[in-house]
Amino acid sequence: MMVVLFNVACAPDGPSVVRESDPSLVEQATSSTSENRSTESTEDKVGQVREDEVSGTDIRVGGSATVLLAADPTPITGWTPWDHVCAWSCRNVLDQVLETITVVLPDGSAAPWLAEQVEPNPTMLNWTVTLRKGLRFSDDQPVTAQVIKEGYEEFLKKGEVTRGLLRDARINAVTVIDDHRLMFDLAEPNPALDVVLAGPIGRVFSIEAARADPSAFLRSPVGTGPFIMEPWEIGQTVKLLANREYWRTGFDGKSLPYLDELIFREVVDEQERIESVQRRDADFAQSRSTLAISRARDLELTVISRNEDNVGVVLFNTLQSPVDDVRVRQALQMSTNQNVLIKASLGAGAGEAATQWFAPQSRWWSGLVADRWPDSDVAAAKQLLAAYVNDEDRSDKRAPGSQISIDLQCTDDIHLSSMVRELARQWEATGFVEVETETVTRSGLIQRVLGSVTDRPGFSGDFMATCWRVGGESDPAMMFGPLFGPIRTSPLNVSNLHNELLTTFVELLYSSSVETVRQAAVEQVMLALTEQMPMIYLSHAQSAVIGHPGTKGLGYWQLPNGTEVYGQVAGVGRWSDVWLSGE
Repeated sequence: MMVVLFNVACAPDGPSVVRESDPSLVEQATSSTSENRSTESTEDKVGQVREDEVSGTDIRVGGSATVLLAADPTPITGWTPWDHVCAWSCRNVLDQVLETITVVLPDGSAAPWLAEQVEPNPTMLNWTVTLRKGLRFSDDQPVTAQVIKEGYEEFLKKGEVTRGLLRDARINAVTVIDDHRLMFDLAEPNPALDVVLAGPIGRVFSIEAARADPSAFLRSPVGTGPFIMEPWEIGQTVKLLANREYWRTGFDGKSLPYLDELIFREVVDEQERIESVQRRDADFAQSRSTLAISRARDLELTVISRNEDNVGVVLFNTLQSPVDDVRVRQALQMSTNQNVLIKASLGAGAGEAATQWFAPQSRWWSGLVADRWPDSDVAAAKQLLAAYVNDEDRSDKRAPGSQISIDLQCTDDIHLSSMVRELARQWEATGFVEVETETVTRSGLIQRVLGSVTDRPGFSGDFMATCWRVGGESDPAMMFGPLFGPIRTSPLNVSNLHNELLTTFVELLYSSSVETVRQAAVEQVMLALTEQMPMIYLSHAQSAVIGHPGTKGLGYWQLPNGTEVYGQVAGVGRWSDVWLSGE
C-alpha cells in the first residue's frame, strides 16, 4: 500500500542531484549510502540463523494450533485474490494456501519462492520467471507457465483488485516461453517487479479449480501451499488441514508443514489475544499494537516483532498558507517533542521514533538521513517563526507581528485525540502559534486530503495539517512516483510537494536496477523531505507474531535455496514452519 491514513505524524540549498549519466556523482552518492546502511544487530534481524537454534531441537510433527487474528481493515468476504483486498489478518490465512512467485523478506528485499529465478532484461521491460519444476496444486494439477498466463488473462486482468495493480506495475502481457518459463512484458521499466510478484499479482492458483466451481473456489481456494482450506463461510473460523504433498522441507529435512491443522479465529481486542495465548487458550497471535506487544514481552511470551516501513506523520498541505512557507514547517517540527507525542499515541500503534520512511532494519534506511533529522529545538523554532511573523510579505496576508493560525485535523481515535491535544500545546507554547483542532471521520479525512479534480489546482486537498501515514511494503519507486507527481494529476501527492529535484530521483529509481544507485536515490529523496519538511515523522508501525513457551520455530524459516531467515513482515506468520513442543 502506498499511503494510508494514520490510525493515530535548514539548509537553503537542496541535496546534490544524482544522475545515472554522471558516474562520479553516482559513485559518490552510492559510496555515502553504503556507509550509512544499518549494520547494528537488532531484535528484528534478517539473514543467517544459527543452525543449532532450530535443528538442534526435537521437532514434533502433528497436532492442531489456534492462531488469533485482528480484524482486517477490509472485512473478509472471500479468498479470491483478484477480487478481494487481503490485508494482514487475511494474509496469515491465504499465504498458507495460495503461494506467490516471490516473497518479501524482513529487510524489504524480494526472493524467489515458487520461482527459481526472476530476471529482467537490461531495459527492465521484460522479466523472465523460471518456475520450479515438479510443483503441483493440492488438486494434483501441475503448475506450469501456461497456467499462470491463463490465470492472468481470465482472472487477474478482470479482477476488482488486480486490474489496478497490473496497471500500477506497468504489466502489459504475460507470454509463455516453455512449460516452466514465462515473460512479463511491461509498458514502462519497473525495477520492482520482483516485489510486485510477492503480492496479489504473484499469487498462483489452480485454473481448473477456479473454472470448475467459482463459488467453491471463493470459499476454499486451491493453491500450492502447505495447507488446504476447508469450505469457509463469512464470519466463521477458518480451518486449514495439512497438505501432505507439499513441496518444501524444513530445517531438519522433514516434510512441511509440521502441524496437522491450523485454526484461525478473529479476536478484535488486542489485549485479549495476548492473554488468551498466555493462558494457552490459543497458541499464536498476530498484533500490530505496541501496547499489546509490550504486554506479551512482560508475560515472557515468544515475540517476533518488526518496526515496519510505515510511519505515522503529521502531514502539511504545502499549498496552504502559512504552511506553504518552509520556515513555518521547519519551525513546527523543531517545536515538537517527538517522544512525548509518541507516548501520547501509544494505544494507536505507535512504535519506534522515525527519522525517515524506512526502519533501521530496512535495506532503504540511511544513517545520513537519520543524522540529518532535526532534534527538538524550541529556540531555533521561535527564530524561524519570528522571521515569518514579522515578514511584511508573509503568505497568510496577516498583519506583521500577529500570530499564525494552524488548522489541525485528525480522526476521533481516543489515543490520537490525546496526541493532537499534546501537539497543539507544544506548538502554542512557542507564543507565535494558535491552533484550531477538528475531528473528522476516517473517510472524511481521506477525502479532504486527497482532494478532487475540481480543486484549484486539481487534487490540492482541503486541509492544512492532518494525521496521516506514509510508506508500506512496496518498492520506493512504486510509492514515490504517485506521491511526488504533478499536483493536478496526482491525487496521492497528498503534501502537494512537486519539484524537479524529486522528479529526478524518482526517475532514477525507475531507470536503474543497480541496488546501490537506487539506495542513493532513496536517500536523496529522504534528505529532500528533511529539508522541505512536508511532514513531521512520529513513529514506525510495529507488528508481531506471538506464541506461548510451548510453541517452537516461530520466526525461523528457510528459503527454497536453503538461505535461513529470521523474522516476519506485517505480522504474517510462516505457520508451516512452527510446531508444538508438547510441554
